[in-house]
Amino acid sequence: MKRLLSVIALAFAAVLALSGCVNMNADVNIQGQDKTTGSVEVTINKENLQGMSLDELLATQVDTADMEQQLDGKWTYSKIEEGENVGLRFETDGVKTYTQLKDAFKVFGFEINIADDGKEVTFSMPGDKAAVDSSFTEANLHVNFPGEVTSHAPGEVEHHSVTFDMIKGAQVYQATGKFDHTLFYASIFGGALLVLTLVFVLAFAPKGAKEEH
Repeated sequence: MKRLLSVIALAFAAVLALSGCVNMNADVNIQGQDKTTGSVEVTINKENLQGMSLDELLATQVDTADMEQQLDGKWTYSKIEEGENVGLRFETDGVKTYTQLKDAFKVFGFEINIADDGKEVTFSMPGDKAAVDSSFTEANLHVNFPGEVTSHAPGEVEHHSVTFDMIKGAQVYQATGKFDHTLFYASIFGGALLVLTLVFVLAFAPKGAKEEH
């Protein structure tokens, strides 16, 4: 089965009589231990449609029924028709485990792998399994970690994210980031503080107030 990403890119490029006019941006969002989501956007500039609407393009170039069959249980999709670009946005159908996200990205031909040791989480993907063709002008993969990025090869880091330029390509895309347990510890501390406050209030409440209860 031909990977969905190539099918959509070729469908968009078919109306242009050009190559290198399709943009792709994919996101892998690691929210916590074994909790992930993902998204993929495939767009072209509205001016390149040559007067055709996005609906007309999809109706003539994309087998929607086959696409929806491949996406079933893994992805939902919506149309992008605002601003300069038009196209399709795919989002995972809810929060996924590492294994479920790996399975979902196979639809687009991406062989991603995610694993953790409880402190850090590592993302990797072989470059030859994610090569993009000449239809793409832009093809980026963004991996978003819950905490600080500790290593990456290649890619560019901004805050807790690593961006891989898939036009440049690489033998392997790899990045490691920390889990951010700040919210978890804050909730524990906040709960303990609340309990201590209630104990203090009850212990030092006026005797009359205690008797009324």
